[in-house]
Amino acid sequence: MGRANHGALLGVSQRELALYEELLASYRALAGALGDETSPVDPAWVTARHAETERAVAALRDLAAELGPERLGGEPVPPEIASVWRASAELAAEAARLNAEIRARAVARQAAVAAQRTRLGAGRRALAGYRPPEARRAAAGRRA
Repeated sequence: MGRANHGALLGVSQRELALYEELLASYRALAGALGDETSPVDPAWVTARHAETERAVAALRDLAAELGPERLGGEPVPPEIASVWRASAELAAEAARLNAEIRARAVARQAAVAAQRTRLGAGRRALAGYRPPEARRAAAGRRA
């Protein structure tokens, strides 16, 4: 890209900033949805948000390859570009924090589901003891 073309560098830098904003919007939506372990979350909705984040991360990866030499080149950049880079760095840090939070919430949700399944399984086994012998055989036949 080269330092001579500051307009192009600014445009790519602004695109990076916009992608971080998109990524954060998706992360915030996921964090909010996963925040209450007792509220149901539509798996299709989660899959769609995950796809959004993957697209943003892939695009950010491409831009990082493009911007990396400019950032590491050692030459000063105009203040407006430096400002966009600082804003992107702040959003990147927030995205990393939110990503860790989402992962923790997802693990907590998985643990809650596993615990609920264990309780339901124990209840089902306890209820099976109350069935008359004929109903037990019929229920066993349906499961086979």
